[in-house]
This record gives sequence, structure tokens and C-alpha cells, in this order.
Amino acid sequence: MRIVTFNIQHGRGAGGGVDTAALARYCAGLHADVLGLQEVDVGARRSGRVDQAVVVAEAAAMTRVFGRACRVGVRGAYGNALLVRGAVADVEEIRLPRVAGNEPRSAIVARAELTGGEASVAVTHLSVHPVESRPQLDAVLRTLCRRPLPRVLLGDLNLAVEHIAEPIAAAGMSLADPTAPTFPAAAPRARIDHIAVAGVEVLTVEVPGPAPVSDHRPLVVELG
Repeated sequence: MRIVTFNIQHGRGAGGGVDTAALARYCAGLHADVLGLQEVDVGARRSGRVDQAVVVAEAAAMTRVFGRACRVGVRGAYGNALLVRGAVADVEEIRLPRVAGNEPRSAIVARAELTGGEASVAVTHLSVHPVESRPQLDAVLRTLCRRPLPRVLLGDLNLAVEHIAEPIAAAGMSLADPTAPTFPAAAPRARIDHIAVAGVEVLTVEVPGPAPVSDHRPLVVELG
């Protein structure tokens, strides 16, 4: 099972323009069975009013679920997407705790139905403020851990490994090797994008070179 998490920064390229077509081609080339995306635009003016979750899902021949975190402009939405090479069932969209006035955050928790079996999956993007991000992580883990094994957490957690190791372990999960940095994309220094699992073995962990879009690099994990 090939699992990928990628903060796409709404398809923004190095020059500042949005290129959803390049984003879709790149994501299709990752050949993921389960793909968790963060900072996804749907109907936002800045990204041409397109549904980026749909465009990527069609290019990669995957099923998608989008979960809004907040509004962008008058008609747009911004949030997370879960894409599966199979079916998605039992979907929950949860609002995460936050300090009043800060950016709303959310998570998608669902069952991924793949050819080789099923997995409980959560996709999220946590706050940049530590006072919020730890309670948000706890909320996601509580919801995910009510689901059957195997379990997979994917996301831009905005937290270094030393701040997530204890709650991840307390939830009975293991982090995929957290040593390779993923941010910023051009010259990564920090590992804030993470995959954690329970009930399944991590075989390989890879951080590819920079994508044509985004200020993050994706994290690619093979499970067995």
C-alpha cells in the first residue's frame, strides 16, 4: 500500500501563479493508493474557481472526499482532501478546537476500501500555533482510534517529531521515519508533514525532490 501526504499550497508554483494542471499531473505520478492533500481550493478565485480535489482525482483515477476548513473569498472553500484508489466510506468531517480569531482547522476521517483490504484513515492540517496544534492532534487521534485497525494518520501537523512522538505513541501508533525534512520545498529544514500508522508495517519512507507547485515536499510511505 502506497501512502502519500502532500500540502499542495493550493497549487501555487515558485513564481506565485497557480497551476492546477501541473499539480494534477504531479499527484497522478505519485501512484498513491491513499493520498492526503492539505490546502486544497474548491471554487476559489485565486485558483481559477476550479475544484482542485476533483481535478487531481480525475488525473489520478482515484475517488475523492473534500472537507472544508474555511471559506476563501465569497464562494470559495479551502481544506483537506482524501483520495483513494478504490472507495471511501464512513466519512466524518470534524472541526478542530481553536482559539477565537485563528484559522479554522478540520480533519477527514474515513474508511479507505482498497483492492488489498481496508484501512481507517485521517487527513488533517493542524494550526501553526502550538497552543492549538496539540489539542487538535489529540482530537484527530481520538476520532481515528475509535476506528478499526489498520489505522493511518496523514497530514501537515505543523509540529516537529519531538512534539508529536508522545501523543502518537500513546495512541498506539508509530511514526514513519521522521528524519527527512519536508519544508520548505526548495531547501527543506523541518519535518512537519507526517504519516503515522497502527496495525501495519512501514516498509519504506521517501521525501521526493521538489514538486512543480507548493512550498512543501510530499511524504511517500510504502506499507506492508
